[in-house]
Amino acid sequence: MTNQTPSRPPYQIPADLGTIAHAALNAAHAADEQLGRAMAVVTAAAVRDILTGHEPTAPFDASAVELVEGESGSLFPTGRYWTMAGDERTFTEAVGKAEAGNGVHGMSEWTVYLNDNTADVWRPLCSELPDGDGRPAFALDLIRAAALPLNEPAHASPAAPLGATVDVMVCANDRDRYPAKVDPADQRDGYVRPWFDLDTVRRIATDTQADAARYGHGSVDTVHVLESGDDSVKPDGPVDHTKYAVVLVICWMNLNGNKREQATEVLQPNKDGRYAIGGFEWCWYALSEDGLTPLIPFKTHEPKVETRVD
Repeated sequence: MTNQTPSRPPYQIPADLGTIAHAALNAAHAADEQLGRAMAVVTAAAVRDILTGHEPTAPFDASAVELVEGESGSLFPTGRYWTMAGDERTFTEAVGKAEAGNGVHGMSEWTVYLNDNTADVWRPLCSELPDGDGRPAFALDLIRAAALPLNEPAHASPAAPLGATVDVMVCANDRDRYPAKVDPADQRDGYVRPWFDLDTVRRIATDTQADAARYGHGSVDTVHVLESGDDSVKPDGPVDHTKYAVVLVICWMNLNGNKREQATEVLQPNKDGRYAIGGFEWCWYALSEDGLTPLIPFKTHEPKVETRVD
């Protein structure tokens, strides 16, 4: 008995797998950052509530609180805190044993989210303390924690100013290539933020909508260019025939989830009329002059290798 060659592969891999995987990782990282910010602010609010009896306008004097790492890697309050003058105190001393115990228990429901996943947010706000019963301990700066921004801008994205830009070809899915302007200083993890003219945005809109129809809307963000002319009569009489274009990006995966308010994004053009489609989240990378080699990170002057033949 001989092995027979299969008539077709048992399964196929989507062509845009790399793009989707990187986008998912970036989205997860962004979600962790937002969760970390929210939980750090909630921790500061919890300390205030414990010390004021849930009276937000009442005075209190706390500048840092002790958090100890549990076996799961999450942080938990011990009930110890420091005043603005640097004096060490406990919740029990401030409000009594029962109120302090209830406060620490309620606070733990929030600090449990201060863990390895959100460490990029809370760790810079902490100073290390001597281990508590063999567990790492930290003093969280409550003043800095309370000042953290809770949300990233959503819906409308204001256009960022461009620095010194260069013309390059960029790609995000190992297939489609587009001309763009890129600021070499504006990179994240080697990926660039390309700025496209409106004609290129129309091409991206056509390509993303075709991919969504082919692979499903659940795995592809789509771009839409809404254009119309405004023929309304001005107060002084003449008719205004100005054309308008609205560039809309839809992340279909977010429409039915907790991020539904961030599922649609209206992009604003910069002063040169260019749009930053996808930003870093789409993992755009610049290409070499021949359009074949990804340049990650992107450098404006790639060193040339000379071969000598003696």
